[in-house]
Amino acid sequence: MTREQLLALRWPARFAAWALGSGTFGRALGAVALAMVFSILGAYRLGSTVSVEDFAFGPSRNVTIDALINAGAALVVASALTPIFFWLLGSSAMHAAARIRGLRGRAYLPMLVLFAYAALVYQAPTSVAALAFGPLGKGAGSQLANAVSLAMLAWFAFVVYRGIEQHYGVSGERAMSIFVIGGLVFYLLPLVLIIGTLVALVITAAVLQYF
Repeated sequence: MTREQLLALRWPARFAAWALGSGTFGRALGAVALAMVFSILGAYRLGSTVSVEDFAFGPSRNVTIDALINAGAALVVASALTPIFFWLLGSSAMHAAARIRGLRGRAYLPMLVLFAYAALVYQAPTSVAALAFGPLGKGAGSQLANAVSLAMLAWFAFVVYRGIEQHYGVSGERAMSIFVIGGLVFYLLPLVLIIGTLVALVITAAVLQYF
């Protein structure tokens, strides 16, 4: 692949066409494995930077606080598994959504490959930025890392949308409905649960006067 061809892959439509047309399952596994390396390094950086116990001051924590802290600590582990979530949950979500919209007879494997490749491209710069500038905080470095993460997430979303158009042969409202259904069922609900856990931790700590 030439330099010009490689640079062209920054466009979601080009990337989706390349992954769907030339990707293989073996390379997809390699992409996910490499993405896991980046995500584990990023999760280690997060775990070493932020202590969940800081939400509840002192050793005399309430049992409820302890349980919520354990749930919060699990989020650090979950962040290391982000490529797996993106790969398996994402591809199966969109394929299931396509079937819900009446599109049958399309192979699942191409979407599996697309999500694997896209997960690596998302995870690599996101984790590198977190390692270089810090995953959390109010400083300029952390804000830059967050900006990189949001930009790559937007790119990932556009790749998925273009992949839906190309693989399932749909466009407009039908393509968007597949994207929205898949996103709501397999991404939004877990996100709500994660955010709910963190909110419950803070509220419980405040009610028990740990702040």
